[in-house]
Amino acid sequence: MKASLPWSVVWRAQLNYVRLRRVLKLCELWLLLVGSGLNAKLPLEEDVDFINEYVGLHNEFRGTVFPTGVNLRFMTWDVALSRTARAWGKKCMYSRNTHLDKLHESHPVFTEIGENMWVGPVDDFTVTTAIRSWNEERKSYSYLNDTCLEDQDCSHYIQLVWDSSYKVGCAVTSCARAGGFTHAALFICNYAPGGALTRRPYQAGQFCSRCGPGDQCTDYLCSNTVRDEATYYQFWYPPWEKPRPVVCNPMCIFILFLRMASLLLCVIVVLIVQSRFPVILMETPTIISAVEEGKTEEEIVMEEREGEGEEKKEEEMLEEDEQ
Repeated sequence: MKASLPWSVVWRAQLNYVRLRRVLKLCELWLLLVGSGLNAKLPLEEDVDFINEYVGLHNEFRGTVFPTGVNLRFMTWDVALSRTARAWGKKCMYSRNTHLDKLHESHPVFTEIGENMWVGPVDDFTVTTAIRSWNEERKSYSYLNDTCLEDQDCSHYIQLVWDSSYKVGCAVTSCARAGGFTHAALFICNYAPGGALTRRPYQAGQFCSRCGPGDQCTDYLCSNTVRDEATYYQFWYPPWEKPRPVVCNPMCIFILFLRMASLLLCVIVVLIVQSRFPVILMETPTIISAVEEGKTEEEIVMEEREGEGEEKKEEEMLEEDEQ
């Protein structure tokens, strides 16, 4: 006949089982949340196809403005602008980036940064949908009067076709809630130099007729091989981005190398010393008798006190002899 387990052991086993089920349930929920985010299939800000699509659409709409523009610049991608768009997008706030007006908080070189934003359901997001919605604002904008229809917003269109802007960087973020939408996609594009929105966005006339020195006409826009060259700001990220990306700049690499070299040097020194002086770390073992091992802590304390008393008696006897 088998002996039955104590009730306390059975109760603890059942309690651990319940706790384990809760942990597994939380893990399952987390996996579902991760899976739902992955199913959104939103592109990363440095995805080449994503970049080519939104840069191409910007240049397409800029090259087909009406009336035609004499000095609109050809746009190319900028990695720092896309990082700024991503950093603000992670906040899931459908409002203007408050860091754009602060020096070098949105770009390491440019000081005037523009911004366009689009928000909507994740399932409805495409690059074409977002940028086309900005271009549709042209129907409410009068180039002749430089005005927008009442109760309409034309600022996205004006920034889209702002003549002096030639760098663009975009990012899209999945948000649980943003701009009144649940399971939203927040698409942000930053521009440099940004539009001041205090004048007409470009000069009307024959396209490419007033391009700058060294410019050439590309798709009805003013391009320049030097100006349009891509710059990779390898170690720059928005200083206000949270969580901060892990970046190791040249100083970080130097310190890491110095630490590793110091550690290796210490190991070599220890090995050399041990080979030259093999007994340097040897200690004389203390011999403890079986009788001493069997003593209790109280007996050891009593013996120490007796020893101290004998020492005091000897000191007193020495003092009497001296007198």
